[in-house]
Amino acid sequence: MIIGTLIEIIGKIFFMILFGFVLKKAGIITNEFQKGLSNLLLNAILPVSILSSSSNPFSKELSRGLLITALLCFMYYISTLILTHLITGTFKTDNSTKKIFITMSVFANVGFIGFPIADELFGSNGMLYTVIYNMFYQIFFFTYGTNLLSNKGKFNISSIFKSPVTLSSFAAVIIYLSPYRFPVFINESLSTVGGMMVPLSMIIIGCTLVDIRPKEILKDKYSYLVSLLRLLIFPLAVIGILLLIGIKGEVAVIIAVLTGLPSGSLNVILAEQYNCNPEYAARTVIQSMILMIVTLPVIISLSLKLLI
Repeated sequence: MIIGTLIEIIGKIFFMILFGFVLKKAGIITNEFQKGLSNLLLNAILPVSILSSSSNPFSKELSRGLLITALLCFMYYISTLILTHLITGTFKTDNSTKKIFITMSVFANVGFIGFPIADELFGSNGMLYTVIYNMFYQIFFFTYGTNLLSNKGKFNISSIFKSPVTLSSFAAVIIYLSPYRFPVFINESLSTVGGMMVPLSMIIIGCTLVDIRPKEILKDKYSYLVSLLRLLIFPLAVIGILLLIGIKGEVAVIIAVLTGLPSGSLNVILAEQYNCNPEYAARTVIQSMILMIVTLPVIISLSLKLLI
């Protein structure tokens, strides 16, 4: 059953990515159109999908899972930030590359890829766990990450509350913990709109792959190290720790899988903004996204086999 489920999920993902690739290659989706689709996904479809997950009936087991997710996410970000600082201390390169290496290694593409994968695996339960994971991502990224890259010496707390994804995440948790639920027709409407999240995100990923120049991606050793940490070492370590402390079930699988996602595209945006080697950041994001096609099925398979 686990193998069949995995094959079905990966098959859907590959087909939708290939579909996006073909549409972009054929010129049906232009660069401008692709940018518009990305804005639509991140600022409208994804927040609506997150809100629809709040309709889950309150349960002690799910609430316990949310608390476990919060605690483990906090530990993950603290430990990986310390580890990557130690690793970059051995690098013979400029400070800009060291700083963006840290954020690229620690902060994954939770919003763009994590939510669709979680939805495919466990539906609204997976979405709620990912909401908590993403909240910690936003907090650490827009405070420590921004501070690290900008050298301003102060945390940018306000940036956390400018993201529709973050605002909808807070709203979803509050609604879930309260006795209030949306009326049926509103919830069904939210679910219908939110259902566009998975296909749209995979189509956009397929479009992104069209513009890749393999030679530029394959020559950077620091990009490979980020991919190794992000896609294999961190998720395998998390799986081992979860087994060691006896945490299993849907929440364990979601945490492990989200930890094995490629580097987040927000790293590139901040690298460009603060002039922290944006070319390296872009190469690394694309490389880790390509390698994810091989590594993510392995992480999902191991997680479903060992943690359920």
